[in-house]
Amino acid sequence: MSASLNQRPARDTIRHRLDSFKSHWLEELEDWKSKGLGGEEQKSAQRFWIDLFACFGVSATRMDLFERNARRATTGNGGRIDLFYPSVVIGEAKKPGVDLEVAYDQALDYLNGGSVHEFEMPKYVLCSNFERLRLVKLDPENGFDTEFPLSEVTDHLDELKFLAGYDTVTKAEEAKASMHASKLMAGLFTAMAGDDVDEEVGDQAPTTVDDEELRVHETSLYLTRLLFLLFGDDAGLWETDLFTRFVEENTTPDNLGPQLNALFEVLNTPENQRRHVPDSMASFPYVNGAIFAEPMKTQYFNPAMHTALKHACRFNWSEISPAIFGSLFQLVKSKEARRSDGEHYTSEKNILKTIGPLFLDELRAEADRLIGSRSTSAKKLREFRDSLADYAFLDPACGSGNFLIVAYRELRKIETDLIVGIRRKEGTLGDMALDVTFEQKLSIGQFYGIELNWWPARIAETAMFLVDHQANKELAERIGAAPDRLPIKITAHITHNNALAVDWNVVVPPVKGKTFVFGNPPFIGQYTKTEEQTEDMKRVWGKDYDGYLDYVTGWHAQSMKLLAHREGEFAFVTTNSITQGQPVPALFGPLYRAGWHIKFAHRTFAWDSEAPGKAAVHCVIVGFTRDNVFKPRLWDYPKVNGEPVEALVHTGINAYLVDGPEILVKKRSKPLASIPKVVYGSKPADGGFLVPKAGVDLADGDPVAAKYVHQFVGAKELVRGTKRECLWLVNMSPDDLLHSRVLKARVLGCKEFRERSPKAGDAYKLKNTPTLFRPNKHMPSVDYLAIPRHVGESRRYYPTARFDPAVICGDANFQVEDPDGLLFGLISSSMFITWQRAVGGRLKSDLRFSNTLTWNTFPVPELEEKQREAIIKAGEKVLDARALHPERSLAEHYNPLAMAPELLKAHDALDKAVDTAFGAPRKLSSEKQRLELLFKNYEELTS
Repeated sequence: MSASLNQRPARDTIRHRLDSFKSHWLEELEDWKSKGLGGEEQKSAQRFWIDLFACFGVSATRMDLFERNARRATTGNGGRIDLFYPSVVIGEAKKPGVDLEVAYDQALDYLNGGSVHEFEMPKYVLCSNFERLRLVKLDPENGFDTEFPLSEVTDHLDELKFLAGYDTVTKAEEAKASMHASKLMAGLFTAMAGDDVDEEVGDQAPTTVDDEELRVHETSLYLTRLLFLLFGDDAGLWETDLFTRFVEENTTPDNLGPQLNALFEVLNTPENQRRHVPDSMASFPYVNGAIFAEPMKTQYFNPAMHTALKHACRFNWSEISPAIFGSLFQLVKSKEARRSDGEHYTSEKNILKTIGPLFLDELRAEADRLIGSRSTSAKKLREFRDSLADYAFLDPACGSGNFLIVAYRELRKIETDLIVGIRRKEGTLGDMALDVTFEQKLSIGQFYGIELNWWPARIAETAMFLVDHQANKELAERIGAAPDRLPIKITAHITHNNALAVDWNVVVPPVKGKTFVFGNPPFIGQYTKTEEQTEDMKRVWGKDYDGYLDYVTGWHAQSMKLLAHREGEFAFVTTNSITQGQPVPALFGPLYRAGWHIKFAHRTFAWDSEAPGKAAVHCVIVGFTRDNVFKPRLWDYPKVNGEPVEALVHTGINAYLVDGPEILVKKRSKPLASIPKVVYGSKPADGGFLVPKAGVDLADGDPVAAKYVHQFVGAKELVRGTKRECLWLVNMSPDDLLHSRVLKARVLGCKEFRERSPKAGDAYKLKNTPTLFRPNKHMPSVDYLAIPRHVGESRRYYPTARFDPAVICGDANFQVEDPDGLLFGLISSSMFITWQRAVGGRLKSDLRFSNTLTWNTFPVPELEEKQREAIIKAGEKVLDARALHPERSLAEHYNPLAMAPELLKAHDALDKAVDTAFGAPRKLSSEKQRLELLFKNYEELTS
């Protein structure tokens, strides 16, 4: 059993002490009454509180200052708080016979008076008149208010046990405490390093110690050590408040630095090797590990630094969440982050979306099943508990360890439940003599991380120890004992390196059970990779390298290598681009060939970045397995920043995160279906001489030039309805050129522009034909359809328009002849935009039309004449609905919040015609239904 955790007294010890406390003070009360002593209670209040708190192992030092000065909210006058235990409890004592409501109101008056720091706000109010006690928990959801006589204090141990640290901390309280803690650390950092320090965070942070200045590095190491000491003071690593008393009683601004350095040496020295250690340090245990091993120059502190540290000592560090605090702690070097509210961390909810369906949910379900079954033997429970120690867990982009911390914490909860279950089966649950060291098997040594930046890597090592200790505290609460972790013998393995340049098989040795890989690799798109990152990708992907692959997919390649010859599964949070467009075959082709299938997925949702100033990224989570028997799980997000909704999966999850066959849609040079090819519009390459800006009157009073002026439709003109003109001089008479000042000036300007253009570009190559656009052999001779390259992701339908051949379509759009309107009907349907969303590419979040990827692959079945006519007529009704408001542009017509009822009705009718033509028995009601039909048709047409 851990000596360190025993600093917090066991329940039986507390009960025994409370009995003695009760007896002593009941006798003292009788003595006051018998002797007629007046005012004795006021002199004894401090003694009463000290004796009560000692029952729970709390020293008077931890209670900060008795009779702390404070201001009353109701009067503004000064006063004194009888008892203040920062962030835990405020106490007020009155003489016997006084109504405790008076004491309670006075305590609240002090709290509301502005004299108590936010991070010191207590959770409880404890009042006494020596004869009775009143305890109130200040929690609007789980609070309580109880009053009882001193003679019954032992019966109320469960309500009072929070004084010994036996108190449930909610997620919200953890998050709040972590933010307060981060502000305290930011204050310490500023006091030590200065407020001028402003270092990049996230991907741009220094990767090595040599990349940052010495004072920042030394301050960073100091803060890591101070965090350990502050946490240890509150979490039972040693005698409560040992470090706080050391700072308060043995240091001054002048000697704080040398005293801390001496303490660091003591903490790094085994007890049997220490010589002449002063009493102020002798009680500190030997820590070992890497935390205090590195020699450091003595730091010298000024009064502000000394005050900042004493301020931090008053905070209750045992309530922080290492997962949240670790993310916040790594930001202390950023001036912006230090001054912000601190809400820049990955929520545990998002982490659990990854590790839950990867392994945690299955392990929890099996543990609950075994524990809940009467027929389960203790042997079966032990076997399952022992199997947890056979796994390895790797986060190869671990940052400050968030994913590893949450995974370890949740696995320890499962293991603790199993240990309790075993003891219940064997009838030894209350047996304090058993050595829990042989029962607790899971270890932080099973957890591995790789991190490019040195500072987050260092935080991850420390944070894993903190969460291990918190898990041991929970185990001690359940069975009364926990393993001893000091001196540190086992640590998490955090490798400071480039994850795409190191062999993961060296980082994670082979294990008996499965290896699980998970995390949140850096979001760097295919077009924003540096040369070094491109080389990383080529190295890890080898012959399968494809320029379309995002940088994040390098982690998929490395996972496949690690798990090629061992059991395991992996899941990553990534940008949603890996499941859209051309990158899909590049990534999923090699995965499918290696036998990997999608085990679970979260479709597109908003993931907030940890770094300040960064916007939320649209992400997906995809988990992979090689098992052939598993139940795939898929979550959808009706609102991208809302809550997930689990969807039923019938066939399986494919690379587009659709319930359908494992199909990869690849570019095609010709349409898969019996529909014509779509081509680019015409490219002017003219410097604005043949196609000036919108609003320019090209004819300018020149009747000769007027003959050649045509309407021009670029992207903005198509979607926004802007009017623009161009000169179309394909059949221009040379004589007209001689007699038109406008034509002559614009053709000459075009020629000069092209001659000055880069020789490798299109414009220069066209210098000898300044009257013409870039040649386009696909100019329409009949009515045609103009298709914008990009449209907003929120559009319900893909907005297009038909024009006659006299209107010139620019190359910012695609064009295709559509004499009867069939193609307009097809592309304006929900069926097409569903296909576009699933297999098409994106420009940021906008939908990107591609003739080779979305049009040529669009699985339109062979249409009967009746079906063609139905689609054409339904398309005409859409145009009729638009015509009711000729003043509106396509963007206005298709504003998702303001579509006209007539237009919506027309599109519904069009969807019915298209859906039934594709093989549906009736109009479909969801994207999911359409996708299932689309992939079925695609599979049939490609087979």
